[in-house]
Amino acid sequence: MEEIRIVNLADAPELMEEVSRWLWQEWAKADGYTLDEIIYRTKYASQRDTVPQMLVAVRGGQPVGVVSLWLNDLKTRQDLSPWMATLYVKEECRNLHIGQRLQIASIEAVRALRRYEHLYLITKLNGYYERIGWKFVEEAPAGGGAYERIYRYDL
Repeated sequence: MEEIRIVNLADAPELMEEVSRWLWQEWAKADGYTLDEIIYRTKYASQRDTVPQMLVAVRGGQPVGVVSLWLNDLKTRQDLSPWMATLYVKEECRNLHIGQRLQIASIEAVRALRRYEHLYLITKLNGYYERIGWKFVEEAPAGGGAYERIYRYDL
């Protein structure tokens, strides 16, 4: 199996358009955003040594997954920060533990900032994030009677 590296997108701008396309297709397109808007947002969310950041899993020189670190990912919980968001792994690369590697890289990146005690995420999944130590906090209303789960990782 080829080695998988995790890189900061700020250090690999050549990957920006492909990563932006994934984010657009997975989440933003349905909300009416254009690909150009997402490329612009991705560019300015790709920082070093602060939040926001984007981390990319690279295998054989090609991007295979991404995760973002944002100051907030839930408008109703502005008191919680920072957040791990947009965890995505290309379908053909799933079940290679890339998602777990991206989570761990996110935790390490936020821990290295030495500014935060916790990292948060919101998801519809149950049983996935607990595997590496995320703790369920509460269910949050997500509109239309649906709920999403908030998790916390203690740094």
